[in-house]
Amino acid sequence: MKLAIEPEWEAKFEPNSYGFRPGRSCHDAIKQIVTSIQTKPKYVLDTDITKCFDKIDHEALLLKTGYKGRIYYHIRSWLKAGVLNENVFEETEAGTPQGGVISPLLANIALHGMEEHLKTLVEKVEMRYPTGKVKSKRDKRTSLAVIRYADDLVVMHENKEVVLNCKEALQE
Repeated sequence: MKLAIEPEWEAKFEPNSYGFRPGRSCHDAIKQIVTSIQTKPKYVLDTDITKCFDKIDHEALLLKTGYKGRIYYHIRSWLKAGVLNENVFEETEAGTPQGGVISPLLANIALHGMEEHLKTLVEKVEMRYPTGKVKSKRDKRTSLAVIRYADDLVVMHENKEVVLNCKEALQE
């Protein structure tokens, strides 16, 4: 199943998502962070999504995939399969199966969209060039760096208020 759906999602995933993806590593994420800060000083929000893999909402994830039919039911079955803990069966109401082959892909699907959400948010902030001219939406978007490795996220911008607004948006 992973081999069937991964190529589709790899084509969709955001450019600065690095964790558990083919051909990408933590070194690539670090390199992107260095590239983002080497030309201009920035404020940094370094965050980890607490118990991310344990708290993924099954229904929201299934809806986000857009799948119907067999693929939907296979993924739903894996998510709802439950866990044997010291010979006691526990149902799973949230999260992805720990150690499951497809779990990292499902987590990336669940987290997909954060970078775009923050870049859309920054478009609405008033920003100016040093000359006083208003920045274009494109330049506002490129001024924000969002780099994610699995459930670890770094957000960087030259304006502290922008970083704090991103923090608030992520908490929501």
